[in-house]
Amino acid sequence: LALFDTRNENVIYTIDAVAVPPVFNQDDAQHLRGGTLGLVGRITDRWSAMANLAWLDGSQRSQNVLTDGRQLTLMPEWSGSLWTTWAAGGFNVGGGLRYQDRTFVNTANTIVVPAYTLIDAVASYAVNTHLTLRVNGYNLADTQYIRSINNNGGRYNPGFTRAMLVSTQLGF
Repeated sequence: LALFDTRNENVIYTIDAVAVPPVFNQDDAQHLRGGTLGLVGRITDRWSAMANLAWLDGSQRSQNVLTDGRQLTLMPEWSGSLWTTWAAGGFNVGGGLRYQDRTFVNTANTIVVPAYTLIDAVASYAVNTHLTLRVNGYNLADTQYIRSINNNGGRYNPGFTRAMLVSTQLGF
């Protein structure tokens, strides 16, 4: 568990981005408060689970009336994950969810990256003490999502499509 309340002062504020060179001021501020909670444990000898949840409430304190009090950019208010695995006889299977709330790309909060939830899974088999075979599945529902946007909305990075990764672990 973590709780926090952070204030940043002297944050750079763009007065005129098209001027050459751009004109900045350093009188803005940011306020971020929030918390995280994480739980990890074994429910039984074979069943494990992990859960985490984060809440972030961040706002700008700006001289610009269009951005004053708006949510901080690229910061989801809520995010979290839930993962569980079951192990028996050398086999291990599991799956989980990853969630990220919507985020804003610009300080005026007019460009939005929508919230998304992804489903992942894993299956592995310990052939012996030295060799494990594993298959990971990512974004199994093939959810279309935006991984990130930057450059004030000018650069778009789509999320990964459904993918499988087959791997081995070799110990010696």
